[in-house]
Amino acid sequence: MYMALTKHATPLLILTALLWLSGCATQADIQAEQRMRDSMRSQLADSRATSEVLRSELAKVRGEMEELRHRVDRAAKTRPAVSPQVRALEDRIATLERQATVPREAPRPSAAAPIPSAVPSPKPNVAPPAVSPEGQMAAVAPPPPPPALALPSEDELTLAKESFEAQEEYRAAWQALSGQRYNEAIQQFRTFQRKNPTSEMADDAQYWIGESYFTRRDYNRAILELNDVLKYRKGDKAPAALLRQAEAFDEIGDKTDARLILQKLLNDYPNSREAKDAREQLQSLGR
Repeated sequence: MYMALTKHATPLLILTALLWLSGCATQADIQAEQRMRDSMRSQLADSRATSEVLRSELAKVRGEMEELRHRVDRAAKTRPAVSPQVRALEDRIATLERQATVPREAPRPSAAAPIPSAVPSPKPNVAPPAVSPEGQMAAVAPPPPPPALALPSEDELTLAKESFEAQEEYRAAWQALSGQRYNEAIQQFRTFQRKNPTSEMADDAQYWIGESYFTRRDYNRAILELNDVLKYRKGDKAPAALLRQAEAFDEIGDKTDARLILQKLLNDYPNSREAKDAREQLQSLGR
């Protein structure tokens, strides 16, 4: 009887053990799945938090963009537009540039003209022609060339900062200008500019090139050369260039552009030495 019970009990024990093991495995799977779900919930929460931060940052950026757009629109509405007169003046200068067919390095020869007002020179004393006792005019020697003038004191101080070679080149150009050798002066001032493009005297050289053309009565070319003086943002010759440019426009009969140039001088450089002359010229031209 004992052996019969033992025989029937062994399968029962095995079945019980299997059921017990099966229960343990199911519980472990449940716990693993629970941990996975907890991890996913945590990641989802982090993702939502990140999305909220990004959404907030995006709203902030959009607000800044709207504010910037509003400022730009407001500035565009309040900024004065370029007047038709100024635009016409720019077109006029551009037309002159297209019409300038002579290379700047090879200026056209012209008759000698008086020295520029900016470079005063004493008039030579010329004696009246001698008359012989017989009443015939005797030959008179031509007047001597005008004496070379010294550089203005402010130019001397600025030029002293340059190299010795640059100083010599500028002085040679200046001597040619004050001696009324305008073609030579133009060429030498251009040589100085080409070798010393960053010099503080580069705008001065450009001004004297324009002055040379003005004195030779080549007013269209003078307008172009003087306009190039304005490209030197750190230069100090812009007021003088504008004043001379206005005179050049007046000389060719373009009083409208002359008035515009003078007004620009007064607007941009109201405290300059040239401002007084600009006011007087405006009055003479009639506003």
